[in-house]
Amino acid sequence: MMNPCVKNSLRIAAVFSLMMLVFLGFQNTARAQTLSGVEPNICVFDLLGAKGPIFGLAQEYALEGRKNGYGFKPVVYTNESVAAKDFEIGECDGLVATGIRTRKYNSFTGSLDAVGGLPNYDAVLLALKSMGSPQLQSVMQQSDFEVGGVLPFGTAYVFVRDREINSLAKAAGKRVAALSHDESQRRLIEQVGAQPIAADVSNYGSMFNNGAVDIIVAPSIAYAPLELYKGLGKRGAIIQLPVAMVTYQIILRKSKFQPGSGQKLRAFVAREMPKALDAVKKIDRQIPEKAWLKMSDADKVEYTTMMREARISLSKDGVYDGCALRLLKKVRCSIDGKASECSLPEGYKVQKSCPIEPM
Repeated sequence: MMNPCVKNSLRIAAVFSLMMLVFLGFQNTARAQTLSGVEPNICVFDLLGAKGPIFGLAQEYALEGRKNGYGFKPVVYTNESVAAKDFEIGECDGLVATGIRTRKYNSFTGSLDAVGGLPNYDAVLLALKSMGSPQLQSVMQQSDFEVGGVLPFGTAYVFVRDREINSLAKAAGKRVAALSHDESQRRLIEQVGAQPIAADVSNYGSMFNNGAVDIIVAPSIAYAPLELYKGLGKRGAIIQLPVAMVTYQIILRKSKFQPGSGQKLRAFVAREMPKALDAVKKIDRQIPEKAWLKMSDADKVEYTTMMREARISLSKDGVYDGCALRLLKKVRCSIDGKASECSLPEGYKVQKSCPIEPM
C-alpha cells in the first residue's frame, strides 16, 4: 500500500503540473537566453523531486529550448521556500512558484491574489490578460527581478467541515489553516475572531480532512486531488463566494536574460490566458452541486465589505501594492459598475509612478 504522505504529494504535484503545461507552451514562442551565453538555472518546485511531473516537464522544456537558443538547466526543489531562497541569493536565475510566495519579488503581481480582488472569472480573464500589456512594463520589474508571466491557478473558496459555519460571526473561535508565509491570511483569520493554524501547501489539505482544522481556504482545483470531499463529509460545504484568485508566477533575474525577454513571455501568457482559464473552469464544474453552499445577500455584503477593508488595511501595512489594487478595482467596476465600491475613494496609497490611471 502506498504511503499516505507520498500519495498526497502525488495528488498535489498533479495539480501543479496542470498549470505547468501552459508554462511549457512558451517554448515555441518566446526566446529568453542569458546575456553571458551561459545557460541559466531555473529553480523548479516539485514535491516529488527529480521523479516528479513538474521537474519532468521542466526538463522537456529545457531540451526544446536548447534547440531554439533559450535553454536552461532546471534545478529541482521539494521545498518551495528553499527554492525561493536559493533564487534570491543567486543560485538560480529564475523561479516558478505560487503567487503568494513570489510576492516578495514583485509586489504588483504578488497582490493579484489579494482577498476579494477578483470576484469572478470575467474579472480574472480581464486582469491577467492585461499583464501582457507593454504599459505595465515598469511595474513588472522590481530591483533585478522581472515577471515572466502570471497564470490562473484557480479561485479560492472557504471550505468548512460544518455547513452551519455560514457567516463571519459563526467562524469566530474556529481553527483555520493559514499558510505560514502569507501574512494576509493570518491577519484576515484573526480579524473574524478565528484561530490561525500554521500550514503549508503540502499539509493543509490533510489537516482539513483529518479534522485538525475546521476551515481552509483553497482553490477549487484542489478539491479532487487533495480529496477535500473527505473533510467535507456529509456536514461540510464550500461557501460559494470567491475569496481570492490563486496565481502561479514566473520570475526571472532580469540581468541574466536578454532585454525584452520578460515582455515576450508575458505577452504569450496573456494570449494563452483563455485556454488556461478554461482548464480551471472545467475543474470547477466537476465539483458536485451538493458540495456548494450559497450565501444570503446580506452575508455577501458583509463578506465583501470585510474584504475591501482588509485590502485597504493590508496595503497600508505594505502587504498589498496600491497600484495593483487600483487595477483590480477598475477591473471589478468595469464588470459591475453598480457595485457600491465604485463610488467610494480608493482608500489605499498609490505611488505616483503607477502606470494605471485612477477611476
